[in-house]
Amino acid sequence: MMISLSAKAQQDPMFSQYQYNPLSINPAYAGTKENFVMTGITRMQWVGIKDSPKTQSFSIHSPMGKNMGLGFTAQNDNAGPLHQMMFYADYSYQIDLGFESRLSFGLKAGFHVVDLDLMKIESYQQNDPSIYNLDSYFLPNVGVGIYFYNYNYYLGISAPRLLNQSLNPQIIGQSELVRHFFLSTGYVFDLDDIVKVKPSLIVRYTPNAPVSFDVSTHLYYDKVGFGVGYRSEDAFVGFFEFYMNRQLAFGYSYDYTMSDLRHESNGSHELMFRYDFSKGGDICREPKYF
Repeated sequence: MMISLSAKAQQDPMFSQYQYNPLSINPAYAGTKENFVMTGITRMQWVGIKDSPKTQSFSIHSPMGKNMGLGFTAQNDNAGPLHQMMFYADYSYQIDLGFESRLSFGLKAGFHVVDLDLMKIESYQQNDPSIYNLDSYFLPNVGVGIYFYNYNYYLGISAPRLLNQSLNPQIIGQSELVRHFFLSTGYVFDLDDIVKVKPSLIVRYTPNAPVSFDVSTHLYYDKVGFGVGYRSEDAFVGFFEFYMNRQLAFGYSYDYTMSDLRHESNGSHELMFRYDFSKGGDICREPKYF
């Protein structure tokens, strides 16, 4: 009667700098800038804990013609014995709503490659079928998203992976990758020609799990940006960005863990780079802001 019957844990990679790489969660973001944009993020989560999550993400996207956009996202995620690689192509179609606003609809299609390193697992039950029937799996999936934006604000709703998939088809209902839903929004206040302030919010929902959110505020002054944020029941986050020029930017964030893991972890570190080939104009805000 006192045995635990199930366990749940983080599945999709976690990033603090989502606002600089919306394509990873919303395909409708593809092509919403004026030209080709590429972004890379690497995250080291809960530093100091053995086999803690480490994730790398790379994305590119560009407009195609007047109303369409294409993108591509690749992610590599390691968490203990579990290794995931994700490759997804993105397509979007934008509608001009007038009043300098647009509505973008997005589709995402691709696959996971999931592998379990059995050498990292200590099993107290010999030949436990819940573990040793887990091989490398190729898991195709699809996602959708909507993205509304103009020069000062944005609002996105998305489900980057719609299909629930089992990592162990021989044991139904266990070891599943489940769908996640995201809502993201932000607004850029122009205090003057140089100083900008941007509050932003990301809400995550997964069935049978608590709703979580990230809220943050950034201050931009010329070539530098600073920010603070809070992730519900998890961490306080500090941000720093440096913009070498109109195209090239670097960012860093540090998560100060607030959960019980703070006794074992030295926090989480995240590095970001972005190159934007856009030259300015139209209603597209610089990726510097969103």
